[in-house]
Amino acid sequence: MDPFAPGRQPAGRTPAPGRLGLVQAFTNSFWDLDAAGADEWADVDGYRAWLTRRGFAGARADGSDRDRAVAMRAAIRALARRTGQHAARRTLDDVARATPLLVRFDPDPRHEPAGDGPDDLLGLVLGVLAEAMADGRWERMKACPGPHCGWLFYDASRNRSSQWCSMRICGNRVKGRQFRARARNDGTAEGSGS
Repeated sequence: MDPFAPGRQPAGRTPAPGRLGLVQAFTNSFWDLDAAGADEWADVDGYRAWLTRRGFAGARADGSDRDRAVAMRAAIRALARRTGQHAARRTLDDVARATPLLVRFDPDPRHEPAGDGPDDLLGLVLGVLAEAMADGRWERMKACPGPHCGWLFYDASRNRSSQWCSMRICGNRVKGRQFRARARNDGTAEGSGS
């Protein structure tokens, strides 16, 4: 598998372009669309399998590697939600200090992994994230605000106004819930006026 492939998207949403697909796939590993929402990294074996599918030496990963990746994944999601920015950036800085990363200039400037181990993947994800923040693509990455979601999606709309991973899935659920709550409240208010 191409390490930069973003993976399946809910309701056919456009995936993040190019290398940013790795950041999207990394962050969305908490929600396996093929396994009814199971966390792909629920245990070390799952994390190893995910690394291996991305072309990294998953067999070398241990529990502390998985824990560091989970913390980094949560920090990236917080950045995409535009909440907890300071703590999220501190977590990413901590991980960055412990991960190797190369910069290549031929044919184009880019970050590359220094090797094929678990820390090398984290370094590559951080490098691609930094590239996207520097060139403005990160502003199009958002985390779905659905109460049971958080899916990192790429907002390809012209005015960057997308809010949900999918209007058909999370958008309709939340709007339906809000409508029913308003109807209940309106019924309660009418009943109390007698």
